[in-house]
Amino acid sequence: MAKRAFSALRNKPAGYRNTMLGKLGFNFYDVFVYAFCILFAILYVYPMWYVLVSSITPYSEYIKGGLMLLPTGGIDLQYYRAIFSTKAFTNSMWISVSKTFLATTLSMLITSTMAYACSKSHVRGMKLINALVVFVLFFTGGLIPQYMLYKGLGLLRTFWVMVLPSGLNIVYFVIMRNYFSYSVPKELEEAALIDGCTEVGVFFRIIIPISRSMLAAVALFIAVINWNDYYSYMMFISNKTNLQPFVWILRRMLVDQSMMNQVRNGAVSIGLTLPPPMALRMATIICAMLPIMIVYPFLQPYFTSGITLGAIKE
Repeated sequence: MAKRAFSALRNKPAGYRNTMLGKLGFNFYDVFVYAFCILFAILYVYPMWYVLVSSITPYSEYIKGGLMLLPTGGIDLQYYRAIFSTKAFTNSMWISVSKTFLATTLSMLITSTMAYACSKSHVRGMKLINALVVFVLFFTGGLIPQYMLYKGLGLLRTFWVMVLPSGLNIVYFVIMRNYFSYSVPKELEEAALIDGCTEVGVFFRIIIPISRSMLAAVALFIAVINWNDYYSYMMFISNKTNLQPFVWILRRMLVDQSMMNQVRNGAVSIGLTLPPPMALRMATIICAMLPIMIVYPFLQPYFTSGITLGAIKE
């Protein structure tokens, strides 16, 4: 085997034999890249892993402290039972799931249809319409006009103030419009129209199916934005506890001692050992991440291809 390797190296050009790759079989650049990627993965993954392990480690093992790599002593879900024994948690989870689903669905429907309509550059006046749309969406006037608008529409302190403003997203509108303009074959649309299909039929039967990778990637980004949004609650609702999203509960668990005491007392009332505050915070963080982690594997194939569409040139 050594003779074959030496013979293969001898047959390489002289310049190759003089490089680090030719002499040692590797070069330091590759080693650096792999080492950096491994280090980055450890630094990124371990905190998440630590949070997960801490949230399922039994109390008797958790209080010992130290570096937690595996849930010693078995898996215990008492911290999750504790937080969901509190009505505020179950209600906020329902609020977040419903508002994320409705806002994402509404945003995808409005943004995609508007982007498709504005991608028709051959229509007279469409360039002016595109310019006006972008101008109006970028220059909204600030927070005070926005607050007055919601007040005039009767949206303040209602569930819908967290849903309806997400109807049109300027960033993803531009992405979708450019995709429909430059990546969708015009011949498919023309053939469908010749066969008697309407513009609406072309959009739902032709455009949507061939754009599913891009749409899945955009939908995932919009869902994450809506799930993590507590700005809408803080600015336009604030004092209605029955409309608190889950990320607001997470914030309260991190900084509000009264919320922590409420959860700990609730845990004792259902027969659990008084849980440590940090373990409850870890369980709450996992619950805040869980919905997106559940959805992502189903969208991952479309998401991966969707975010790389613009990098592939024919």
